[in-house]
Amino acid sequence: MASLSRRDLFRFLSALPITYAVPIGCGFSNAPAPYTPGFFTDAERSALDARADAVLPPDDGPGGAALGAVPYIERLLTAFDVDPPAIFAGGPFSGRAPNPAANGTPSSTFPPNDFANFLPLDAVSERAWRLRLYGSKGVAGGAPNEALLGPVVGLRDAVKNGLAAAIKDAPQALEVMLPADLADYFNKLEITFRNLLIELVFQAAFAAPEYGGNPGLAGWKMVHYEGDVQPLGYSIFSTDANAYKERPDAPMSTANVGPDPQPMTADTIAFIDNLVAVLGGRKLP
Repeated sequence: MASLSRRDLFRFLSALPITYAVPIGCGFSNAPAPYTPGFFTDAERSALDARADAVLPPDDGPGGAALGAVPYIERLLTAFDVDPPAIFAGGPFSGRAPNPAANGTPSSTFPPNDFANFLPLDAVSERAWRLRLYGSKGVAGGAPNEALLGPVVGLRDAVKNGLAAAIKDAPQALEVMLPADLADYFNKLEITFRNLLIELVFQAAFAAPEYGGNPGLAGWKMVHYEGDVQPLGYSIFSTDANAYKERPDAPMSTANVGPDPQPMTADTIAFIDNLVAVLGGRKLP
């Protein structure tokens, strides 16, 4: 279905458990913790921006570049440049949702953003992540089963080498290519590198912003994902009434109020019907 746009597909996927209601306000910044660019050259950064837009093209919303693909990927690849490594964000709260009030409603106070404080790695996790990022050369003794399977290529080398080859083979500068030409060229990239870019760009777009992408929660807003809602939650305990009260804007036991924030288009509905048929199901009357 050529007429089914990327964002129509996202809106269909938003019916899955990864997405919920429209975002609520927040008391703390959604900006990621600062990091120091420098792993990529300016040429690599421009090329990566262009490829991120080939994965998630900008149309009626931000593309992969605007959703923070380069900062996310660079932060990931330099995770061990800081201590603790920028691998696992802390918790339990991000400060994006307020504390509950005694009457079972949102209060005007917010917890601190613990997501911005990364956690130390245990020895096993550190070795695994060093192997993932640096490859066999990044851990003493190399990778497990290296003698049989060969050395592991780390993400840092995989991204750098893939970018170098893609820049070299491009018919013109990627940042000036028309969207259709860029998409066609992207589809001709070496499949392992192409799949890696898709994975990383999607992580950037939809991970918590503390990891470097999803600036201003733009990725979450695009698919109508409310994000982390604790400590407020949905059913809020009222100490005044000694009972739980549901949020009027996000009820748990009744239909949600208001219109559908993003009604499905006819093309999306046709896509779902076709998918159901392909999977052997049937459409109920």
